[in-house]
Amino acid sequence: MMLDFHNRIRKTLTIDAEAPAIEYEGRWTSWGELKGIVEGVDSALERVGAPADAAVGAVLRNTPNHAGLVLSLVASDRCLVTLNPFYPDETLAEDIRKLRPPVIAASAEDWRRPGLREAALEVGAAGVELGAGGAVKAVEGLGATRGAGHFAAEPDVVIYMLTSGTTGPPKRIPLTRKRVLKTLEGALRYERNRRLDTGPTLRSSVMLHMNAMVHIAGLWALIHGIMGGFRICMLEKFTVADFRRAMVRHRPKAAGVPPSGLLMLLESDVTADELSSLLAFRVGTAPTSPDTVDAVMQRWGIPVLTTYGSTEFTGVAGWTIDEFREHWAARRGSVGRVHPNYDARVVDPDSGTVLPFGEEGVLELRGDFVWDGQWVRTTDLARLDEDRFLWIAGRTDNAINRGGFKVHGEEIGQILERHPDVREACVVGIADKRLGTVPAAAVVPRQGAGLSADELRAWARENMLPYQVPAAFRFIGDMPRTPSMKPKLVDIRMLFEADG
Repeated sequence: MMLDFHNRIRKTLTIDAEAPAIEYEGRWTSWGELKGIVEGVDSALERVGAPADAAVGAVLRNTPNHAGLVLSLVASDRCLVTLNPFYPDETLAEDIRKLRPPVIAASAEDWRRPGLREAALEVGAAGVELGAGGAVKAVEGLGATRGAGHFAAEPDVVIYMLTSGTTGPPKRIPLTRKRVLKTLEGALRYERNRRLDTGPTLRSSVMLHMNAMVHIAGLWALIHGIMGGFRICMLEKFTVADFRRAMVRHRPKAAGVPPSGLLMLLESDVTADELSSLLAFRVGTAPTSPDTVDAVMQRWGIPVLTTYGSTEFTGVAGWTIDEFREHWAARRGSVGRVHPNYDARVVDPDSGTVLPFGEEGVLELRGDFVWDGQWVRTTDLARLDEDRFLWIAGRTDNAINRGGFKVHGEEIGQILERHPDVREACVVGIADKRLGTVPAAAVVPRQGAGLSADELRAWARENMLPYQVPAAFRFIGDMPRTPSMKPKLVDIRMLFEADG
């Protein structure tokens, strides 16, 4: 029997109106206040005439108001279509013109941005404003949908999720209600004695939420937290200072941190006492070097449980604490075990022949709840063993063919991060007249490091194969990133194009 997704969320909101639900900027929003925001969004959508199955373009930020917006949409028959608040004004307006949503919901701050109201008027969208104190109202002059030709959701799609745009232009992936539930079921693999079909309860433990809700990791975290009845400490984004304050104040047992965040923590003076409540870090928005995992274990003794997934494929693989303790030494670098609701195989990229366990090829996935049970090819290079542990070697769209030698940017970046003066490295392919494509490395040095390109190149020659050594280095203060904290490869390539 399919879980009643609508009622599960709405029942959780009514268990204890006075209990704290979401802390943001030092203030707790109670479950009753959150319920009021959800009902305010429901009423505003009705006032602007949004049909029961309408697609709503949501400019999502990490605030309790936007959490209420998400919950209103996923706990109804309407469809959430994510709009990225981190886009420049004109890019956001152009996205709206192309998408043509019948309704747009955004904060008062975003409605004041140049071009947003004009784009909504141009496409005939109704507007809903999330204001101070949880107030929700129709936007003046945008009180109803006008015209025709608006975006319409496919049957049973509950979310159109915007990809991060790491390697190219972002696109929206349709997620059905069944797929969302299967993903939530997969997440419960990491928690003991919890199932989706048990009655909702509230917990006293706090979950840290710092991934942007406009992307998949942040949205899953919110829905998972609400469905589990957790108290949520919501941060706009990861910073070492905010993370430390939240750790000391709330003493969570687990914390989801981006790989770049782990590197920042290792570079900081964070103490074992500050992290003493943690049983594990969870990391999954981007590849994590096994050297980083080992460094965290050596310094603080805290397991780093990597996961693997994407907007297109949602959660696919990951570590539990028990599996990490038992298998990490023998399966170092794995992203964990493939979830039971997926089949996985590795194939030759050219012939499509299924490869034996342990050989590297392109990962293909199959799930009975998506793609009609058909095998679907990913863009990831991978290895798989007989116990379903998975290793990700890199992306096929970030493979660099250097004069006939194929190298992976992710692998080179992880080697560079072994240098004691390198905090983070990201390697991309850039054009070369003689060799076609060569690797180029954007490098974030550790604080106070006096590293030069010649020194790092000499070190690379001693620690890499000759064709892996980057042809160019660029030292920067921080990586260009997506809202989910992934290095933005398109912008990193532009750094080298700007150098000529």
